[in-house]
Amino acid sequence: MRICVINPFAGTEFFGRENLEAVAAPGTEFDMVDIGERYPLTNNQWLFFKHSCTGPTIDRAIEAERQGYDAIFISCNLDIGLYECRQMCTIPVTATLEAAALTAHMMGRRFSLLSVDDQNGQIQKMLLEQYQLAQGLVSVRSFGIDANDLYVDRTAPEKTRQTILATARRCVEEDGAEVLIAGCTLAGSVLSKEARENPQTQLAPIIDGMLPGFKMAKVMATLGAVGLPPVSRLGVYEQPPVEDLKKLRRSRDQSMPAWAEGERTS
Repeated sequence: MRICVINPFAGTEFFGRENLEAVAAPGTEFDMVDIGERYPLTNNQWLFFKHSCTGPTIDRAIEAERQGYDAIFISCNLDIGLYECRQMCTIPVTATLEAAALTAHMMGRRFSLLSVDDQNGQIQKMLLEQYQLAQGLVSVRSFGIDANDLYVDRTAPEKTRQTILATARRCVEEDGAEVLIAGCTLAGSVLSKEARENPQTQLAPIIDGMLPGFKMAKVMATLGAVGLPPVSRLGVYEQPPVEDLKKLRRSRDQSMPAWAEGERTS
């Protein structure tokens, strides 16, 4: 089983690989890649930045399928290009926020989102509404550290952790949250490492969506072996007409998805 973990920005979570290795099942291999060649920023927290990194992320997902990966995980709470990647790929594609929200619904009835700032939190709230997973969301609170500053060379992990935990406490005590979602993978990776080493330090569970998102990619790929497709092609994930897709992709000198050429390369 090979999973391609795509960071839809120029960089990666400092503790990301370590955390994923801790939950990877025997026989599961993964590579962490980014889109730095086409998107030079180490964050995508703004709405226009989200738009700007979507195309490169879709192209990287198409490439991953052609390279023979069994599943793709998009490691970013803005779930960059999730729906588009599912339409363009025949292998499972999962992403961070959707996976975190599904997990939160299994763990409790009321949850809060811990975001880097208000505008980013509102974007994620809109995504949850789009996914029909906003029921039970009792609050979106910002912990006030810019995504660029969440890298450990800018802010010490312990400071990041303490700042987020202070905001999490307000969500629990003032908003009634039972479960919390870390609203950025850079922050979530710090919290996951701490939770693994000191599991009793959190007032309530804080979900780092990297972990369930990565595991769900494997689950969906495994279910594919017994005939369950990654998505239904009867709705939003219906694939576009091949001739139109060829015209568009070739006009931009972009490779076609494997399914549109009737082949899959390794």
